[in-house]
Amino acid sequence: MCRACGHELAHGTDIHFVPSRLALSSRNDTLVGGRRVNVQLLENPHGHRFEVITFRRADVTPHWPADKHFSWFPGFSWTVATCPRCNTHLWAFQPSDWPDTITKKAFEDSELTFLALITHRLLNEDFASSLLMTPKSFVS
Repeated sequence: MCRACGHELAHGTDIHFVPSRLALSSRNDTLVGGRRVNVQLLENPHGHRFEVITFRRADVTPHWPADKHFSWFPGFSWTVATCPRCNTHLWAFQPSDWPDTITKKAFEDSELTFLALITHRLLNEDFASSLLMTPKSFVS
């Protein structure tokens, strides 16, 4: 879920590890419910660091054209992707040899594309649910 607005961005079954040889580090985390996920620490040319989890698909809005000059995943171009509800910044990746403009449907339907969601901009749904309190009058 998007940490800023609660929009459901992706499902755990959509996690798809795409390794980056440019990652500063990589670690396995265990999510609530026992699912293992690989988290990579990446740094952009301006020195900003981001921990990301890669997904095969997610409900985001990609913004083209893609940038072919710097990518954490060689052979892929990146573009900004945002939460469709609140525009929180995420990333989408497509093969570098793709045309500069593609449709969202073509992006979503391709097995060659993926998304890198920034971990501190996400909330696990199980964790979010644990924050909700039930008033004592509703507890049986």
